[in-house]
Amino acid sequence: MQGHETGKHHLFRQSSGFYAKYMRGIGLDIGHGIGHEPVLDSAIGVDLDFRGYDGKFIPFPDESQDYVFSSHCLEHIEDYRTVIREWFRVLKIDGYMIVCVPHQYLYEKKNNLPSKYNGDHKRFYLPCDLLYEIDRSLEPNTWRLVYCRDNDDDFDYSISPERHSSGSYEIECVIKKIKKPVWVLV
Repeated sequence: MQGHETGKHHLFRQSSGFYAKYMRGIGLDIGHGIGHEPVLDSAIGVDLDFRGYDGKFIPFPDESQDYVFSSHCLEHIEDYRTVIREWFRVLKIDGYMIVCVPHQYLYEKKNNLPSKYNGDHKRFYLPCDLLYEIDRSLEPNTWRLVYCRDNDDDFDYSISPERHSSGSYEIECVIKKIKKPVWVLV
């Protein structure tokens, strides 16, 4: 069984063609949850119990993966730059990095830390915050944003901020690794 957040979107991602488009070949499911199955059979689940993984550095060679998937993990990591670079490092050219994080206004329904629901959250996210972290972490012209959405499928907007949300409350983002051009920005 997959982790809660990944599992509740599995059928939609499968039926919509999301997996077929962005997660072909072999990949990694980072932070899949100890005791849970990876997102797809083609994914290796990497969590803190994975041999050689220290929560930052992934024990896989450069450009060895067709995709890296991480759902509701990045918000728990202090040093997001190192982690995003590491996830990107193992991607092949034309591979995809799929990152899902809780949406601040849908999950937390508040403006500032700490989280009401998970004391380990280091940051809140809006789409612009997630894209900012990716942009600050990766070299220019080595990646392209191909997909980003507020996933509020089945979200119940009638539930007040005093209660935990139901349905989906995440930002779903897909980055494509591209071949770096020979020219540089000046």
